[in-house]
Amino acid sequence: MTHPQPRFGVPPDLARDAARQLLIDLVAIPSHGANEGPILDYLAKRFRRQDIPFRVTEAGGEPLNLTAEIGQGNRAIILNSHVDTVPPGDPALWQTDPLVPTEKGGRIYGRGAEDAKGCLAAMIVAFEALAARREQLPVRVVLMAVGAEERGGLGTKLEVANGFRADAAIVGESTLLEPKLAHKGVLRLEVEVKGKAAHASDPEAGVNAVVAMAPVISALDRLAAEVRTRRERHTGQASLVISTIAGGVALNVIPASCVISIDRRVLPTETEDQAREEIVRTVTAALPTGLGAAVEVRTVRFVAPSATAEGAPIVRAAERAASELLGKPVRASGFTATCDMTYLVNEGSIPSIILGPDSIGLAHQVDECISIDEMTRAVLLYLRTIELWAADQGT
Repeated sequence: MTHPQPRFGVPPDLARDAARQLLIDLVAIPSHGANEGPILDYLAKRFRRQDIPFRVTEAGGEPLNLTAEIGQGNRAIILNSHVDTVPPGDPALWQTDPLVPTEKGGRIYGRGAEDAKGCLAAMIVAFEALAARREQLPVRVVLMAVGAEERGGLGTKLEVANGFRADAAIVGESTLLEPKLAHKGVLRLEVEVKGKAAHASDPEAGVNAVVAMAPVISALDRLAAEVRTRRERHTGQASLVISTIAGGVALNVIPASCVISIDRRVLPTETEDQAREEIVRTVTAALPTGLGAAVEVRTVRFVAPSATAEGAPIVRAAERAASELLGKPVRASGFTATCDMTYLVNEGSIPSIILGPDSIGLAHQVDECISIDEMTRAVLLYLRTIELWAADQGT
């Protein structure tokens, strides 16, 4: 396939070599467990060699993010991806050492190769190609390599809270090179039914929280079936899942507590309050009366859904660039997971898309890997998207 050559481009063979070697370097630096420092130090040294200005943002006295900026003009676009990964898990389950980058079959294996160091590597190679001709850039391009994405998006949240703003953003997550303009949110709750402990030989002296939880679970399962009928055009179905349960302390004790966890995927057309109140009503109505049991619903975490308007310049630019690259009409759709787009859109009011190489289905798995060819194409896609966005004055 013939790749489009953007004005601020890089030959595909050079893009491939650069992205491949950079990803090997990044995977070789473990960055799980709140350990962003070494990988940010690597990027800082790399940018110093190229005279690319940058700053490091700290949290709690530890480095968390690196932000670099090139170009000039009133308009700015962010390239955002994360340096941290989930833990590698049991190495015995991997075919290769998860912390040693391994190349085979045109792919690079290792923890973080796909989520999201492959996306980050492609963004950096594109950014460095722009930096080589930065005096000709009609817009400002910001590379935002953030930490703690896997720990609640703390890195991006901090940059937005510190007042960083731009006119558009591309979030680097794997999307098979097709832009995503919306994603679901997630509401995680704990429901605790509280009873009264007693000796199992005298059950009437206690209140069995496990028994009282049973009709609550049934009611929530019925609600889950109804929730799954709700759809949004880009992100698909809403969902509700009871994902964990715990109760009791010993075989001969009436359980005084039973706790379940709920994962509720929230559509861009829904709100946290709506989703939570529906669950609270269902739980309260289902709790058996007359037993003496009580119930409490606690919010563990909420990540808001987000969406960017279909006609936004960054959406138009990415759709056109992806259509050229893939040789077929491409329209932006919805993302199956949550990501840092939520903070850029909801807290920063920055029109954003999600875009990157390979499949999100490889994330957090053993034998995580990414295609080198896909990374190469992503470099070209990012460059072409920026070029088209820079030329679009919003008409």
